[in-house]
Amino acid sequence: MKNILTLFGVLIILFSCKTETQDLDKTENVITYNKPLISDFSEVIIKTPRNIPKMSAVSPNGDKITVNSQYLTYNNKPWIPSYGEFHYQRYPAEYWEDALLKMKAQGFDGVSAYVLWILHEEIEGEWDFTGSNDLRRFIKLCQKHDLKFYARIGPWVNGECRNGGHPDWLVKRLGNPKNPFGNSGRGGKLRTMAPEYLASVDILFQKLAEQMKGLYWKYGGPIYAIQLDNEFSHHVSKGSPALMDWEKETAIKYGMDVPLYSVTGWADAPYTQDNTIPSYGSYADYFWIPADAKHVPEAFSFSIYRASNDVNTELSDGAKESEGIQTSYDSNPYLTCETGIGMDMAYHRRTNLDNFDNGALSLVELGSGANGIGYFMNVGGNNPKGKLTYMNRDIESGANDNGVISRDFQAAIGEFGQVRKSFHEYPVQLNFMTDFGEYLAPCKTFVPTELDELKGFKLGQTNKLQRAIRTDGKTGFVFVNNHVKLETAYQFNNIQFKIKLKNETLTIPEKAITVPVDSYFYWPFNLTLQQTTIKYASAQPILHLKESNTYVFFQNEGINAEFALDNTTLETVTANNAKVSKQSETTKIDITQAGLNCYFNVKQKNGETVRFIVLSQKQAKQLYKNNDKLYLSNAEVIKFNNVNNTIEVVSENTQNSVWVYPSNTIVNLATSKDGLFDKFEVNFEKQEVPITIKETQDGKSLTFKNRSNNRKVNNKIARPLDSVWHKGTVVEFSFPKGIPSNLNDVRVIVDYKASALRFYKNGEFKYDNYYNGNKWDLSTKHLLSDYNSDMKLELKFIPLQPKDAIYIDGVYWPDLDKTENVLKVNGITTIPVYSKNYKLK
Repeated sequence: MKNILTLFGVLIILFSCKTETQDLDKTENVITYNKPLISDFSEVIIKTPRNIPKMSAVSPNGDKITVNSQYLTYNNKPWIPSYGEFHYQRYPAEYWEDALLKMKAQGFDGVSAYVLWILHEEIEGEWDFTGSNDLRRFIKLCQKHDLKFYARIGPWVNGECRNGGHPDWLVKRLGNPKNPFGNSGRGGKLRTMAPEYLASVDILFQKLAEQMKGLYWKYGGPIYAIQLDNEFSHHVSKGSPALMDWEKETAIKYGMDVPLYSVTGWADAPYTQDNTIPSYGSYADYFWIPADAKHVPEAFSFSIYRASNDVNTELSDGAKESEGIQTSYDSNPYLTCETGIGMDMAYHRRTNLDNFDNGALSLVELGSGANGIGYFMNVGGNNPKGKLTYMNRDIESGANDNGVISRDFQAAIGEFGQVRKSFHEYPVQLNFMTDFGEYLAPCKTFVPTELDELKGFKLGQTNKLQRAIRTDGKTGFVFVNNHVKLETAYQFNNIQFKIKLKNETLTIPEKAITVPVDSYFYWPFNLTLQQTTIKYASAQPILHLKESNTYVFFQNEGINAEFALDNTTLETVTANNAKVSKQSETTKIDITQAGLNCYFNVKQKNGETVRFIVLSQKQAKQLYKNNDKLYLSNAEVIKFNNVNNTIEVVSENTQNSVWVYPSNTIVNLATSKDGLFDKFEVNFEKQEVPITIKETQDGKSLTFKNRSNNRKVNNKIARPLDSVWHKGTVVEFSFPKGIPSNLNDVRVIVDYKASALRFYKNGEFKYDNYYNGNKWDLSTKHLLSDYNSDMKLELKFIPLQPKDAIYIDGVYWPDLDKTENVLKVNGITTIPVYSKNYKLK
């Protein structure tokens, strides 16, 4: 294990959690526990966290953000911020607002973004803050829609960008003279305290400050956090945080005064305590390791260890407990900047993530103690072509060969604005962080001894139920993840949690349950909401609607939902689609049918009534919260524009439904009643968009040499020379009846199996896609808004050769022992995307 920066000071949290070894019975893919899973928190003591000096700011209207050693506070209440990564420079400026409204609908309260220096100053002294480089306009759009902004200003950011964001002129001048472009924008005097480098960064910060002037939190703007540089790891920093400290000092010199300054904390990156906060991350799969490397999906295991020698929150070697780790962690809140809800692809390693991967990973990060989560990437995009070069990171730069143009990252909101299944994993988690964060943030994470990495447990083993508990010794949440990737998944039977607290022992739930494969959840215990105390619930909390005084939960699929309420402050409990039984100390509610008409009302002794709605898991993954109202829909996405007071329904389906609670919010629209919800239909007249396809060249038998980094160790191949693409299979396509202008978009779905494709428009290379097992969808709105019948549109495919050293979604291609090339175009079709706007009351 690498040395960990040990920080000495007041120990904020003292804890002791005892767990018992569990007896297991195992059959094929089923594991049965023979007794409850016991955790002892009877001796846990939580002390008041320490405020970090000079990390606080108050807006003109009195909204205050403060950073302490365990969490952030918003107006003096514990707060768990969420910020989705969106690279404004990689997305068409005319569609920024559309993507931001989708993020707002997801439940994000903030946006984070790298600043790619090379795009702002590709040619020395020629600054560009126009179009997709208009940083100020982007931040003001965030402000317009009440989204906070986390500026990741570099100067070096990585981001799979050319030179890590450093301009070519800077790399040529200050990089390693022997090979200035051979180390991804590092080496030589780059990223050092060399005066020449600092002088250039000083100008960059001055220019960025001009764009951000007046938009900081203290002035009523959305900018509340700044990240300095990125991945200033030990082999770059040589253990000194001097550059980071200089960058902060320089940022402040130019007016970048915010309540939170951060740096990335993995790979032993140094930082100065109380000057910057280290932040972390994790990913479900990696594109940067060798194609034949066996990847252990550690990110699906809970761990209090925040970073090791790579971008993950776990140790990779089952390290023993190290003196100083806990003291270090108790001095800083656990923040992330790269909770990987997406993953780029390299030519040699084609990752493929689904909604379960992304939803489980972020839940594990939260359960592992994160008190501020940066979701990377939430919005995909593309590298714009520069005046001098493409902006991709290439194999010649000593790293990986990512796509030339595409930067989709398999994000929740794709490179063309398409909303994917992963999008709908996050409203339940993000709204929970907003509405229940004040209860969760003060809770410390405890991992059972049998799973504790710091006690020698090797992460990624799936034959034990992955779990953690966050608690302050009184209130808490049980976190469970039973989704894994690239490993055997097990069903766990006879699961019951026994939680020993100082004055009581809770058994959750009353009867043991089965935890199905792909299930992940968190359940509360001793959670007091107003005057109602939930002793425990085997249902997942989502959000709170203040005006209707309603709390919304959902029943995890395959698990019975039940609630036990403390009788002390209750008068009566009435329910629908639930069974209520009053016992001596608690009132138990067993959910009989979760859904739109499942609820129980709690009349408290103070005379107020609180309602609890329990949705099904499917319904929960279709929900939105806007202006204290709850919406559900089976459409692709609903966007709310609270500035224009409108709602837009976007869908590929011609028939869609929208449910609203507690009552209809749409002007002049008739609704029907469906349980507690008002329901209305959003239907579209079906449109066909014909497409003509013609194969003009068969390139299946093409043989070619892939480029390579030519290393004996950690060898990686890269895409072939540009000339090769013109020798592969070529398919021309056109739209004989044109592209209708009344649609939201028309997607061209390319169903193929080959190594990769490129899209050419009138002979010009416009886009690319590396095959990872998925279909590729091209947006005509983004790429063909100027379409006419004279255009020549081509897709050029190159085959997978039997010995290509490529990883595709868990499979090392040469291991399949193919005897001939693989290149097949199964079909190219169109899908219309419909939309309709409504006025909100």
